[in-house]
Amino acid sequence: MTIPNNLGLLKHLTVLAVPLAGIVFAAPAATAEATLQANAASDPITLDGNTSDWNGISGITVPLTGQGGVDAVEIKAVVRGDTIYMLAVWVDSTEDILHKPYGWDEASQSYKKLKRMEDRLAISLRMSGSFSHDKTDGSEFVADVWHWKASRSNPAGVAHDKMWKVSLKPFEKGKAVDEQGRELKTTDGRPLYIARPSDAGDRLYKPVKYDVKQGDVMPRYEVNMSPSGSIADVKAKGVWRDGRWYLELARKLDTGNSDDAVIPASGSIEISIAAFDSVGGAKHSVSEKLVLKTQSNSS
Repeated sequence: MTIPNNLGLLKHLTVLAVPLAGIVFAAPAATAEATLQANAASDPITLDGNTSDWNGISGITVPLTGQGGVDAVEIKAVVRGDTIYMLAVWVDSTEDILHKPYGWDEASQSYKKLKRMEDRLAISLRMSGSFSHDKTDGSEFVADVWHWKASRSNPAGVAHDKMWKVSLKPFEKGKAVDEQGRELKTTDGRPLYIARPSDAGDRLYKPVKYDVKQGDVMPRYEVNMSPSGSIADVKAKGVWRDGRWYLELARKLDTGNSDDAVIPASGSIEISIAAFDSVGGAKHSVSEKLVLKTQSNSS
């Protein structure tokens, strides 16, 4: 078993999160949809949580709204060869790297599930339909989702690659209830069906149990440290230090897999960002819709 090492959008923006030394995060003009520019990069990017590779590369600060405990994410993107790289930085006073762990209960001489949850960040990219950052506004779409999880994916060096399928009509394995068993509806009261299948490939993690005491607190999930398949397309490394998460991600522009969005080498694609500060279920902070614009050397 592997145990992890302990270690709202830009409309009339007036306040920015404090930028990192040597790294510029700028607010774009107040438009309906803000643009994250990913230009061609000549120098390599190493996924290690060290932001020195990003010095001199401009980014934007994206406000988030909701119940996820994160007010904004600073984000940058570049294209190098056939790969897109992203850097996301956000304020988080605590490093939460266990998800629903077990705590030893002396009275029952057994482990009980604790309410602690991991920190997470998700980037959604439009695949088809009328893409929206809000799954309850009545829009129907399919999105590629890069879901980085501090406990269940970070130790393996990946983000959980999956999809969102949002529909107003029932479909196979579509959910009409949320994780708490509550019926899903749009904001105007229509039935809502959602599926979130993982991409093809190995399982990233699985639950484990303990018959005898091994420690006061034990992880609930065993992480697959060498995952393969489309589910592991998004390479990622998150490092928490000095009250911030520093997360670097990388993925081929076109993986060739039908369960992944194709990011144009020179073009644009709609995206959104969500963050979770040790919360789960419907509790998360989300951006408005963004436009990721790429520009390769060949154009």
